[in-house]
Amino acid sequence: MEKKIAVYAAITAIVALLGIIAVLPGSGIIKNIIPQNQNVPSALTAISTEIKPLDLKYNDSSVLVITDRDATVETKFSVTNPNNTTVILEMINYAIYANGVLVGHGEFGQRYEGSWESSNYIPLVEQNSEVVTNKAQLHNDGNNPEVWSALQHGTAKITVSGTIYYGTNTVFSGQNLSTDFDFTK
Repeated sequence: MEKKIAVYAAITAIVALLGIIAVLPGSGIIKNIIPQNQNVPSALTAISTEIKPLDLKYNDSSVLVITDRDATVETKFSVTNPNNTTVILEMINYAIYANGVLVGHGEFGQRYEGSWESSNYIPLVEQNSEVVTNKAQLHNDGNNPEVWSALQHGTAKITVSGTIYYGTNTVFSGQNLSTDFDFTK
């Protein structure tokens, strides 16, 4: 009988410890416990500070190749991490509009799904920038010949809008964040 009590007590202690570990990183309690200075490891900084949105700037879109049926559009973004910890740029997902008409979509990276293997993530260390270049394939559906003609002649007004996904996934916890954007050239 005494062995059962000891086993139940051990199981209760383990469950309580796991509950505390699961609750503390997301509760904000750790943010009040951990001091904010340069000697704190970056993994603790990532869970103990509020993460500011990444600063995304639109550098331009250019039509690399265009035919009557298809086009390749290259889009460049400059991404800056304004935080004092490393932030992982997971994905930039965007729609491309020419003269207000949706002509295609572009995507860089992929969303974090539990493994960093075989992925296209960019770790942005504190106060650092990265230029992201992505090529999108567009297809002429024939419904807007004047828009496609403007693309062919380089006179189309390009608008790029979408969402940037980033996070602070660490051993202790993680924050999955996103910011919407809308840029017109």
